[in-house]
Amino acid sequence: MGFSELTVMTLIYSGMMIFFLVPFKRQQSKEFKHPITFKESLLHITFHKKALLALLLLTFLLVAIWFGYEQEIYHFNAHSGYPPINTDSEATFYMCALIGYTVILYLLLALWISLNVLKRKIN
Repeated sequence: MGFSELTVMTLIYSGMMIFFLVPFKRQQSKEFKHPITFKESLLHITFHKKALLALLLLTFLLVAIWFGYEQEIYHFNAHSGYPPINTDSEATFYMCALIGYTVILYLLLALWISLNVLKRKIN
């Protein structure tokens, strides 16, 4: 996969995850009557209706990566005539990278939300 393809897929994935993890504005304004901590922000973006869609997106992509590599292995081993190969380590690497990127995105989003709410409460 080329760099430009990976960049476009990362931007699309990031946009979808941000959309799914950020609660609606009216829900945010109802829930925060006091200064919010980072822990409360994590809980807030985790337990709302759209967060389930983010979990489904992550699960779908992990399954797609795994079965995509399994199909590649099967196709190569069935049709090449070469000795069998195994790319499970590459699939595992991409899956771990996706989970790591999602966790970093999740933590940065929680920090951003808590800082924005804190700014609104101070002003």
